[in-house]
Amino acid sequence: MGLGAFSVPILMAHQTLTSAIAKLVHSLCLENYPCGQGGWQYKPHFGESDDLSSEIGGLVPEEEISNRLELLQTPLSPWREEGSWSPQVSVLKELAVKTQNYLNSNFIYSFFTTLRVVDKKVTIIDKRMLLFDSLEELVLSANNITELPSENLPKKLRVLELYGNQISCLKSVNTHPPPPLQHLGLGHNCLGSPEDIQYFTANLWPKLVSLDLSWSGFTELYALVETLSTLPCLRSLILEGNPLTLTPLYPGFALDSLFRLLYLDGTQVTPETRHRVNGLAQLKGKVCTDADVIVSVKKIRGIPALLLNDGIPEFPLISHSYSVSYEFLDRLQYQKNIKMEGHTLANIPQNPKLDLFKTSGEDQNQDLGIPLVMNSTPKQGWAEVIEFNYSSTHRISNLVTLKNFFLRGLWLTVEEEKILSWPAPSAEGTGAKTSTDKKRTEGQKLKDKKKRESILNLIQEAPVKRTLGVIHVELKDLVGGKDKIQVECDLGVLFSEQTIKTAVTAEKEYTNKPKEDMKEDKKEKSSGDTSGQRNRASSKEKGKGQKDSATEGPDHENIPSKMEHLIVEFSIELEKWSSVDQYLKSKK
Repeated sequence: MGLGAFSVPILMAHQTLTSAIAKLVHSLCLENYPCGQGGWQYKPHFGESDDLSSEIGGLVPEEEISNRLELLQTPLSPWREEGSWSPQVSVLKELAVKTQNYLNSNFIYSFFTTLRVVDKKVTIIDKRMLLFDSLEELVLSANNITELPSENLPKKLRVLELYGNQISCLKSVNTHPPPPLQHLGLGHNCLGSPEDIQYFTANLWPKLVSLDLSWSGFTELYALVETLSTLPCLRSLILEGNPLTLTPLYPGFALDSLFRLLYLDGTQVTPETRHRVNGLAQLKGKVCTDADVIVSVKKIRGIPALLLNDGIPEFPLISHSYSVSYEFLDRLQYQKNIKMEGHTLANIPQNPKLDLFKTSGEDQNQDLGIPLVMNSTPKQGWAEVIEFNYSSTHRISNLVTLKNFFLRGLWLTVEEEKILSWPAPSAEGTGAKTSTDKKRTEGQKLKDKKKRESILNLIQEAPVKRTLGVIHVELKDLVGGKDKIQVECDLGVLFSEQTIKTAVTAEKEYTNKPKEDMKEDKKEKSSGDTSGQRNRASSKEKGKGQKDSATEGPDHENIPSKMEHLIVEFSIELEKWSSVDQYLKSKK
């Protein structure tokens, strides 16, 4: 059928787009059954009579066209083609049945109007693509394309998608892009430099209606919006995932500046939204494009009360305090924005989880400029619910670093500080009498303890710090368009020192019991405790030949069966100005 131009090409280090399309066309088997006129059909040789075919055993005349078409259209037929890479595939195969001598390379070049060449390791958009003179939609997502040579694109192209490629520069777009192009998808590429912005102008894309630059590296909000405002037909814009979306002026400034937009980041722009953001475009140049991130720790709960009183004598006096620490990008000069006294700045501990943050992906060449530091709430004494009401604002100017930090997430740590206090030698004998009344409430004990501390001249030992729990908090939604993440971080169940001691003591006492006492305990349990019967039944299932003493286990009745989980109420929020009034309030 003259399809030599669409034969399978020899594999090369760089795969051109037309060679990938040739493989797809070859997979249709247009010259094989039930299409075309291949060797599966019997045709008489030169000089043979047409009637000879009926006399040769096993050979049949050409099948009816309708029968072969049915093989292409039946849902369960192995020859049915779904056309995942072009809606014209099924039509082309039917034409191969109906007009066997009509198909050739030139016809196929002009036949396709839509092509989806996805994840085919294409590296180059070659010049032969101009032969597809009827092509209107071209999808090239998830390939390895590094440049976009607009002079090689079919001139009737209206839709072009290149998501998830390796395009790092738009310089090659500057020569004759397709004038009718209405949609350009460049998301998930390595774009974002100031030089890239200059290629989104009206003289290059006069009819562009939809532009997708999502999950790229654009940081210059003012410059990008100013350039995009020159596109007369732009109605839909996607900037989600870019560092510039982390600034307080986004999306209000973009909406007020691009007054023709109908959709921004997939959300319809309503008249109410237009009215609310009115005036934000006038803030251009007056407001810095740093990001303000508000981190809050409201409260924690679930620290066992037994941590407060370990059953020790009167001295040393023990005080416990608790704090929540989190890592963040910060600089010392930004600490003036802290809203609450007592904020501390600590060195980064030697922990692989808390190493200096390193960028990845398209931003590997970016300089961090800001180390990770540990920020901590003020220390608070024990309570069933410890109220911190802590809030700190972090201003970050390196938006690329902040984006990568959000994609990585942060680590949250709950710490306990324990201080032992002893009477000073000069104060010997002046202390309060030792209390032996075990029936007093915990509150009375606390009052007595504070009273003794106020009377005695105490010497404090060095604080003993202990990490009660560490948890990772996902923050990637802040890059995906969410302004606030509010979570209850569950760090699991904590066991106090007294609870652990009780369990260990019970285990030792049971292990050291004489065998006669163990047998007596078993008799008592079997006579009046059905739960003991269940315990014995379960112990028998563990294996034959085991002794009862090894399967019964100690009595843990004094250990709480249900412990409360350690919960930290944590939130992180990007400051956003959706109106001029909000901007003015933030400056008060």
